[in-house]
Amino acid sequence: MRRNVTSSLRRRKAAPMTRFDRLPPELRGWLQRAMLSWSVKSAERIWAKAMRQHRGNVQAALIELDRLERAHMNRDIERIWGPDHPGLVDACGLQRAA
Repeated sequence: MRRNVTSSLRRRKAAPMTRFDRLPPELRGWLQRAMLSWSVKSAERIWAKAMRQHRGNVQAALIELDRLERAHMNRDIERIWGPDHPGLVDACGLQRAA
């Protein structure tokens, strides 16, 4: 049965809740507020990369995750509804002018 969700994120098997429970509390909070449904595996991967990139700065890593999610959403919005859709935002989080 097909799901009523269109996203460029790859589908993965659901991870056991114990794996989610082992995530850092900041990452768990981010996942709870995320607009896309990230798998635990991909969340772990992007979190580790953001933490390395920002030398362990949690707030900077969370900002990087927000930026990455916004980029995924922009790509999906543009692919599905076209480049003139009002939901597209630029790199600063501002609505794109039509």
